[in-house]
Amino acid sequence: MKDPVQGALAGLLGVAAMVGVITTLRRNLLTTEQLNAAKTHPEKIVERAAAMAGFDEIPDTTRRHLGDLIHFGYGATWGALYASLPHSRAVGPVAGGLALAGGLWAFGFNVLMPVLGVQAGPWTWGKREFILTTSAHVAYGLVTTGTLDQLRKQ
Repeated sequence: MKDPVQGALAGLLGVAAMVGVITTLRRNLLTTEQLNAAKTHPEKIVERAAAMAGFDEIPDTTRRHLGDLIHFGYGATWGALYASLPHSRAVGPVAGGLALAGGLWAFGFNVLMPVLGVQAGPWTWGKREFILTTSAHVAYGLVTTGTLDQLRKQ
């Protein structure tokens, strides 16, 4: 039971790092107008769910907070699942982090986001979207597995 809890905590820190990377890259890659209009993928999920539930509009603050809740919950869940895998102790944090990042990126953008109707698959993207999403997921994977590795040593 200790591994999933440690993994969830590590996943929360991984999402915090991911958010930092996303924020920094958006500020450097997007114009002010694009930045003001930009929504995270979890915020887009909130909007989609609200529309499906019959809400015409959801306040920006509510959308952002619910988006953060989804993002951190999703990251904690994947951290817990990763920590529960028997191989997670056998591979180092760098290899494990890159594998976790790649797996989540592939699943999220090739399956989850298109199925939810939030975003078309990566075959439709430009270079900027690849840089943003890949960098953010690598940060999540490395911070999550690096943190988990340290927690396991305690």
